[in-house]
Amino acid sequence: MDKGLKPNRPDVNYNLLIGANMRYERMLRNLTLEELSYFLDMTPGTLGLIERGKRGTSIKNICNIADFFSLSVDDLVKRDIIGLTETDNKTPREKKLHTVELLLNNLNSNELDFITNVIKELVKFRKAENRYDI
Repeated sequence: MDKGLKPNRPDVNYNLLIGANMRYERMLRNLTLEELSYFLDMTPGTLGLIERGKRGTSIKNICNIADFFSLSVDDLVKRDIIGLTETDNKTPREKKLHTVELLLNNLNSNELDFITNVIKELVKFRKAENRYDI
């Protein structure tokens, strides 16, 4: 069984899990809620509530969301794509690093090269700033 799939988890908030998976997939594609709402024929407000886990949605909408993101319904509903349920014991910094790692895993080689160069420039900038701090 896939490591991300955990059956019989009564402690899991599925609305929150679906919303987190949906937001993650939307952000990977650099889509706004308004853009996604156009493709799914749902209002941006409704999508925002679903992403925040504040509202559930119909099976039809779940199927449409999964199809749009090329996911199975099972992955959208059950798979903990961003490690939401596994990060409860982590510090905020560890959660952020985990999210960055997951995002980096989805980049192609050119995108990784670009991000690497941006980080190198940021490190150089911070070092230069520290040299002149009084």
